Amino acid sequence: MALRSPSMFLYGFQVTKANNAIDFKSIAGPGPTHQATLQEGFYSLTALMTEIKRAMQQVNPTNTYTVTADRTISGGTQNRVTISTSGVFFSLLFGTGPRVISSAAPLIGFAFTDQTGFLTYTGTSSAGTTLTTEYTGYNYLGPEFDHLIYGAVNVSAAGVKEAVVFQIQHFFSVEFKYEPQSKVITQWYPMMDWLIQQRLFEFTPETIAPTVFIEGTLEKDTKDGKGLGYVFKEMLPNFPFNYDTGPMTFRVNVT
Repeated sequence: MALRSPSMFLYGFQVTKANNAIDFKSIAGPGPTHQATLQEGFYSLTALMTEIKRAMQQVNPTNTYTVTADRTISGGTQNRVTISTSGVFFSLLFGTGPRVISSAAPLIGFAFTDQTGFLTYTGTSSAGTTLTTEYTGYNYLGPEFDHLIYGAVNVSAAGVKEAVVFQIQHFFSVEFKYEPQSKVITQWYPMMDWLIQQRLFEFTPETIAPTVFIEGTLEKDTKDGKGLGYVFKEMLPNFPFNYDTGPMTFRVNVT
């Protein structure tokens, strides 16, 4: 399948004790301050938004909280998170909350400033780390074309062949070339270090369609058949200081 524009990776969402707190109020005045706590771990943006909603609903089940991302800002390179409520009052205490020192604000693109006066708030900066490729990917194969059953095959005494299907997994694959050395060192290496640890990321096949993305993990590449390593090859002799990622295959995350 041919791609029409460069691609983009989005990654880098790690929740720790240093950034797991969302303090907020759902009642004006001296009402209680809710303390939502995110579970520690590594997330994609999609998974993190789900976790934020869970944590906020858990401490304030009276209202419904919605967490979304605008993936169209700056062609998809600035993913802005929005948090809203079904209630009649909502204040995010990113500046004055009791746990401001461990606030999740910077993780999701908000400043250390209280958000008050509205029922919906949007971050002012990008969430996560993005890598946009120099050129379109080669030999892209989307997840609609690459499936694998995880299960077992049995043959009965009568010779009937059956498959016991546990799950159908989807995969996608792509290769990128002509990535300059400086970018490989400063952008690709940090991202690949994230990927080979089997952490979630999101992949936008075409930046001209920033709302179309796939959540997944690295399945395999030319370095390692289990996706636990990577190697980039310099495109010598014709293109010195430019690198080829080699074919990479990714497993679509099952939610």
